[in-house]
Amino acid sequence: TGASSRSASARHADAALRALAERLDAPVVTTSNGRGLLHGHPLGVHASPSLRSVRKLMAEADVVLAVGTEFGPTDYDMYADGGFVLPPVLIRIDIDQAQLDRRGANLPIRADSAEALAALAGLAEARRGNDGAERAGAARKAAWNDLEPYMHGQVAAVEAIRDTLPGALIVGDSTQPVYAANLWYDHDRPGGWFNAATGYGALGFGAPAAIGAALAMPEVPVVCLTGDGGLQFTLAELGSALDAGAAVIFVVWNNRGYREIETSMRDAGVEPVGVSPAPPDFVAVAKAYGMEAERIDGTAGFPAALKRARALAAPALIEIVVS
Repeated sequence: TGASSRSASARHADAALRALAERLDAPVVTTSNGRGLLHGHPLGVHASPSLRSVRKLMAEADVVLAVGTEFGPTDYDMYADGGFVLPPVLIRIDIDQAQLDRRGANLPIRADSAEALAALAGLAEARRGNDGAERAGAARKAAWNDLEPYMHGQVAAVEAIRDTLPGALIVGDSTQPVYAANLWYDHDRPGGWFNAATGYGALGFGAPAAIGAALAMPEVPVVCLTGDGGLQFTLAELGSALDAGAAVIFVVWNNRGYREIETSMRDAGVEPVGVSPAPPDFVAVAKAYGMEAERIDGTAGFPAALKRARALAAPALIEIVVS
């Protein structure tokens, strides 16, 4: 038995999801928008179904229960390799009939995720000896090894935000640490990790989205994780954050270019063109707006910089210069 969870309604179903997963002793795969569900739980598999090891876990399951997930390519076929196949025995829960009609299932259930999961937990017989935790742990480890080695350090940078600022909202732009963490990352609160960095996600999304999040939840730390290329699409939002009094911590991953696009072009045998725009001095720009800002080389001093920024209780910028 396996489970996959993503949608907005599923994000509010953590308790019911835990209860059912523990009753069935079933690993739970969370796609990017479902991160934070089952945080730190031995049955949690916080890794993308675009990875070989996660696909293998799902393919080997007797039954897959899919909760609030669209089975869209941005989660299940991020690299457009066509390697994801719908499980042969599939139960789907979704509140939207159109979604249920779009991807067939042996048993479609139109319902609110939390209500359906709670009902199933009350009906399901407890299973023992399913080796759920062992299977989940093996899948997590294998999925970590599926990542390119350079991604490990990028995931570690995201984990530094989570561990330094517990319960933070991390709003991602299209930048390398966000791409990496969409593949493998365990956030500490449902709904606290969101971005538009896959599919048709737009560069520049992170800054205005983070301001909106900070205005909606002023008591929660909000971090905008963006790249040097992405922030230049909406650079004036630094001034908007100050005007609105939105205490966003802007973290700029400065690798001097659209590195992910450059890598994709090289992998396709195309000579990279137009992927190395000269970045401005982000610290100087932020200070010109009247915002506190600092620059660090690499990530060793990142947690301390985050603590300094959070202590300001005002918009702040941290530029991380990476090679």
